[in-house]
Amino acid sequence: MASVKITYQMEEAARLEVDLAHSAIEKADREAARLHFHNAVSRIVRAPGNCLTSSTLVSATLELSTLNFILGKGFRETIPFLKAGLKAAENLGDLRSRAMLKLHLARHYYFSDRRARALQVFKEGRAEAEALGDEDILSNAAEFIGLYYHIQGMFRDAITFFERAVEDLETAQGIILTNPSAPMWLGYCAAYLGQFHRAIGTLDYYRRLLIDRGDLALAATIRAVLGIILLELKKYKEAVIHLSGAILEAEKTENALALYFARGGMACHHFMQGRIGEAHRYISLALREGASAGLVRQYASPIFLELAFGLYRHGLSIYPEEGLQQEVLRIMEDPNVHLRGVLLRLLSEVRLEMGAAPEKVRADLLTSEEYLEQSGTPVQLAKTRFALIRLSLMEGDRKNAHALARKAWQDLAGYGDIFFPDDIRILIADEASAAPVPRHHGNRSADRFVRTLGEIAATTPPGRLSTQLVRATNHYFNAERGAIFRVPGAGRPGRPELVASCNLKNTVLSSESFRSNLALLFDAHRKNRPKTVRNTDRDGYLYNEKAILCLPFKAENGNDSFVLYHDSAYMSDCFDFYDEQQLMEIGRALGKHLKQAQSKSIDVSAADVSTDDWADRAVTLERAATVGIIGENRMMKKIMHQIDQIAATDSNILILGETGVGKELVARRIHEVGNRRDMPLVVVDLSTIPENLVESELFGHEKGSFTGADRRKKGRLELAHGGTLFIDEIGEVPKSVQVKLLRAIQEKSVVRVGGTKPIFTDFRLIAATNRDLAREVASGRFREDLYYRLNVIPITVPPLRERKDDIIRIAEHFLRRYAVRYNRLMVSISDEDKAKLLAYDWPGNVRELENIIERGVLLSKDG
Repeated sequence: MASVKITYQMEEAARLEVDLAHSAIEKADREAARLHFHNAVSRIVRAPGNCLTSSTLVSATLELSTLNFILGKGFRETIPFLKAGLKAAENLGDLRSRAMLKLHLARHYYFSDRRARALQVFKEGRAEAEALGDEDILSNAAEFIGLYYHIQGMFRDAITFFERAVEDLETAQGIILTNPSAPMWLGYCAAYLGQFHRAIGTLDYYRRLLIDRGDLALAATIRAVLGIILLELKKYKEAVIHLSGAILEAEKTENALALYFARGGMACHHFMQGRIGEAHRYISLALREGASAGLVRQYASPIFLELAFGLYRHGLSIYPEEGLQQEVLRIMEDPNVHLRGVLLRLLSEVRLEMGAAPEKVRADLLTSEEYLEQSGTPVQLAKTRFALIRLSLMEGDRKNAHALARKAWQDLAGYGDIFFPDDIRILIADEASAAPVPRHHGNRSADRFVRTLGEIAATTPPGRLSTQLVRATNHYFNAERGAIFRVPGAGRPGRPELVASCNLKNTVLSSESFRSNLALLFDAHRKNRPKTVRNTDRDGYLYNEKAILCLPFKAENGNDSFVLYHDSAYMSDCFDFYDEQQLMEIGRALGKHLKQAQSKSIDVSAADVSTDDWADRAVTLERAATVGIIGENRMMKKIMHQIDQIAATDSNILILGETGVGKELVARRIHEVGNRRDMPLVVVDLSTIPENLVESELFGHEKGSFTGADRRKKGRLELAHGGTLFIDEIGEVPKSVQVKLLRAIQEKSVVRVGGTKPIFTDFRLIAATNRDLAREVASGRFREDLYYRLNVIPITVPPLRERKDDIIRIAEHFLRRYAVRYNRLMVSISDEDKAKLLAYDWPGNVRELENIIERGVLLSKDG
């Protein structure tokens, strides 16, 4: 009994520490919050029996881990806590927290120099998150899955997940951020891939966003990375301003990670300026401070590895007793193809300086080239080719040197003037004197980009289309920021209305500094001609736009006028590559697709959902979007006809079919063509919700109704008012909840858990299951009255093996979708592959087919 009492006291003390941590976060004191979370977890772990059924341990450990990474400290000491939290989650049956704890643990392993173990645990956590499969868990896991690819040097894969993760950070409403480091990793990835404009725009935007929110520690980290990337671009003046500012901010906020990056960046700057002693002093201090925080030689940017070799050439080492040789072995044993490629080049250059024969280093340089091609990093790839060029010149092979020089110039896509070395520039004299190569991939014309916009419009939900169009044009023009404005018509005074933006905030648009930009926007609108401006006299100032583009256009067949706006603060020539005809062609395409976006739907974003509801991420709120069900099969045509007949009614519908056949797609189609199409469709998948939480998820709960219910939460039935409620895997409803669900359907009202007041809610109910509910009724596992209430209109979706005449058509649809999503070349399915697709039985149905096609597109070598 005494031990039980002590355990209870420890648990209560831990909860008090958690409350203090949350209070500290609300006051923007992240270090104090981290200490309180540390104390909370320590108390529980020290309790008799380790309290391995403590939900407080699970949640506090996850919050502690997040703060550790924001502040860049406590990596090694937190690993035992994460392990204890993992055991508690397993004992509680909390699969979601188990998956996330594994991902957090893997990140701690990586930054504590246990790389092999990190990769293994990353794989486990990723697999568990994907098995759960809902939007909530996948969004929370996105930053970690991106890091999993990032630490292997697979940046094209990593950037897709980081893009998803930053969306969560921007819309986050809780006091603990979701995916807090995603902008940093997205910035690094974009820079590695040669998209420097995107890297700079992303980092500058999120730094400002975090400052506005009071997240000064995290903003310092973002600023340090921004300084490093500007340094790589040889924007030394701007880089030093950001790096020195990041050092001061990191010291003030006690952010060890930001300090580590910023001091390392300053070391690189001193080295680039020839101040070798200062460079060694800065990097030694960064490594010493980093080690005390648990950071072990993180080569976040390859310039740090280049710095280490540069200092080595001057007789200075940054490594402990084991020296450079041990570090080389450590990197070559890592799975990071990017670092391996950089290292092999640096080793080859050192060996040549020491007198090695050219033929003895060529193999390593060719392997370096292969690794860097695999990683997709044009700047580092070009540097390896520079080494191969010099090697060819040493061997007297000027023809090969010329060929390599042309290839390197083209790969740098407009950044050749920055990165091409003077000693071999004569080899590309003709290319360098010709018209500049646009930085958006030289072979991509305006015509092709217009087609790309059409593909984006065809595959993007209308509610998100405007934003996706701005992102696409931002990338195409190599701008850092962008927006689409609706401009008031003639005789109608007023400010332009922001329709969608990329890296631009409303607070910036309404600021005094943006007034001159708005004047340019109105000027372009009045003259109905594109306007580009270069402000080269603004060099040295931070975010004063050096280049601006304003492109007026009209929505097709509409009266609304718009202006596409883009700018850049660090690149003054990004809009110099386009003539007026090309710009107007792009404007006409935007007008066509913007009309489509406006006519189809209203975007449901953070602004459309109340703060109380937004944290409930597993709820899918959508306006009606065009839902295409692909199928010419006789059974599918019959289903489509049935949908058209029943959609206008409000009768309950039960969709039956195996896992993966597309039951949710049928539900969405019913909603789209029904009378409630303009109201929300709320989707809930019961298979992803623990049994003890189903009642709360469906009906909501009042604050304090159970442990962890720290605020009122609306349930799915309440959120579906006026629209459609789709309950997937209805057979998973616990018997204890079935009677309450039946009453809600009959009476059109719900009572939240812990509440007493009935809340009216009017929705159309669509349910789906892969179970035989009649058999479940016979066995006593499902209420008969609920079954009959649900089964008013049954629809059975056939498995894919019974509609083989649709397989190729569906596969080609997914091929087009993922080629556009991952920027791969469009290819057709060979006859041999078609035969294989038709011969397979598809136990996972359409979902399995989609996964195979997506994997094939991602792994294709043509992208």
